[in-house]
Amino acid sequence: MLSARTAGGVRKRARESLRGPLQAPTSEANEELVKSSFESVLLCLLLAAALGRAQDQSPNQPPAPPAPAPPATTSPAAPPAVTATSLPQQEVSNRINTGNELSFEPIYWFTRGVPVLRSGVADTSTDPGNLDYTGKLKRTPGARVSIPVSKNATLRASYFKTNSFTGVGASPVNLNLFGQAVAAGDTLTTIYNFEGVKLSYDYLTYFWKGRNSELRLKTLYEIQRISVFNEVDDFVVDSAGALININPIIGSQSVFLPTFGIGLEHTLSSHFRWEVRASGFGLPHRGDIGDAEAQIAFRAGHFELLGGARWLHFKTTPKAAQYNVENMYGPYVSLRYYWKRNSLLPRKK
Repeated sequence: MLSARTAGGVRKRARESLRGPLQAPTSEANEELVKSSFESVLLCLLLAAALGRAQDQSPNQPPAPPAPAPPATTSPAAPPAVTATSLPQQEVSNRINTGNELSFEPIYWFTRGVPVLRSGVADTSTDPGNLDYTGKLKRTPGARVSIPVSKNATLRASYFKTNSFTGVGASPVNLNLFGQAVAAGDTLTTIYNFEGVKLSYDYLTYFWKGRNSELRLKTLYEIQRISVFNEVDDFVVDSAGALININPIIGSQSVFLPTFGIGLEHTLSSHFRWEVRASGFGLPHRGDIGDAEAQIAFRAGHFELLGGARWLHFKTTPKAAQYNVENMYGPYVSLRYYWKRNSLLPRKK
């Protein structure tokens, strides 16, 4: 903006110029002219500065780009939280109709086989001590108790006993049985009784699930003891023709060993299942035991009807003067009573 003094001077000079020709300059006039020129230049500079500032503040001018932000430091991502729903569900074995429940089972075994008596290392007699028993084995009753000790293990205790084995024959040669001499041709009657006890720890090692069935593999850890009672009566004929027992021979043998084996059990439905198992153990020049059986079972409520077959081999230690060898086999039937009632298997679609 121009001051009032400056504006008045400008108008005065304009009027004088219109009145006539320019007069000769004087010192006052020159000083006034210089001052007016300086003021005009200063006015032009101020106007130019004002216009430049207005253009800098124009809204149409694009804003300056912001300064780039420093790169953010990335921390390692935390692992996703593991919840119960994200974990894969572990498959468990079925608990229905497996035979691994508290139960009691009477057994009746239709045994076959011929026991033999053999001379051992401790026999120093020149006469042999070998004798094959004659006759037939009688039926063998027994029993078994099953007690579950965990979800995957069952403890089983079983017992059996033969009633007796009798036969009549003649000694083919001179014999020495349990240190007693028997002459050739003497009439012999034999009695043979034995009993067995087995304690088994059955452990579920693996299982395979089907649509509505399950196959289970078990490992068996057992202790077995089999004891044998031998009696041989040596008869001779007296002068009257009667038989007289002149030499009763009695000897007992036993074998006590741990046995190890495997078993397979297949649950077909809520009512049917089958099972096979085999175990054994032996030492060189010592006793041995081999045991195998297979069975099929039908269960309803608290009861289960079983039918199967069993083979049993044992040998007492041959280091004694006499030792027994036996191979027994035959079918058996049993009726098992469970403490809890049978449940139904859930059917898969």
